[in-house]
Formats: sequence, C-alpha cells, structure tokens
Amino acid sequence: MKTMDAIVKTQRSPFLIDLLAENERIDEENTIRLTEQARRQKIFEKRREEAKNDIILRALQEASDLDALRKEKRIIMEEERRLKALLDIEKTKAHRKADRMAAARAERQRKSNKAEYRRAGNKEMLDDHRRREDNLLKQKHELKPKPDNTFGSAY
Repeated sequence: MKTMDAIVKTQRSPFLIDLLAENERIDEENTIRLTEQARRQKIFEKRREEAKNDIILRALQEASDLDALRKEKRIIMEEERRLKALLDIEKTKAHRKADRMAAARAERQRKSNKAEYRRAGNKEMLDDHRRREDNLLKQKHELKPKPDNTFGSAY
C-alpha cells in the first residue's frame, strides 16, 4: 500500500508533469526528426533514381547517336565507293573511246596504204604496158630510140 499511496501522492507532483511533458516533447521531436529524415531519404532516393535514369538515357541516346553516325559513315563510304567505280568506268570508257578512235585511225591508215600500194602497182603496170606498147610501135615503125641526154618527154 505504500506504493499505492506514493503514486497517489506523487500524481499531483509538478515534477511528474514536467517529466512527462519533457518525454512527450522529446518523442514528438524524434517523430518529427524521423519523419523529416524519411522525407529527405525519399527525396534523395528519388533524385538518385532520376540521375541514374538520366545517365542511362544519355548512354542510350549516345549509343543511338553513335549508331546513327556509324550508319551515316557507312552510307558515305558506300557512296564514295560508288562514285569511284563510276569514275573508273568513265575512265575506262574514255580509254575505250580513245582505243576505238586509234583503231579507226589505224584502219583508215591501213586502207589508205593498201589503196596507195594498189595504185602504185597499177601505175607501175600501166607504165610497163605503155613502155611495151611504145617499144612495139617503135619496132613496127622502125623508129630509133631517143637519146637519154635530152629533157624532152618520152611521148
């Protein structure tokens, strides 16, 4: 009973009320501090997650940019190869054209030489034929040959 009497006697003590209020105040401050700390932790986690997502998005963007640059470079290299091939074809065509022109000139020259050779042969044959006719006519008419030291024509 002593304890019960002590409790009853001390219930009205200002020290108990102050201790209880102090304890409640400390509990409330701890609760507020823990709530604020949890809120800050959530904000920190949210920012950390956003930063992580930003890094991933930038990496993916850079990868897609890198892929786009690689594709563009590949397209440029293919275009350069195609243009080089066209240039080579044009050079080949120019060489072929020059070769065809040279071949045509050579063919014309060959025909010209052949015709000249034929003309020279025909002329030689005609000259030989005329000389024989002249000799035959001279023999028939008994003409004397002209001397070689004159500048007159043979006809």
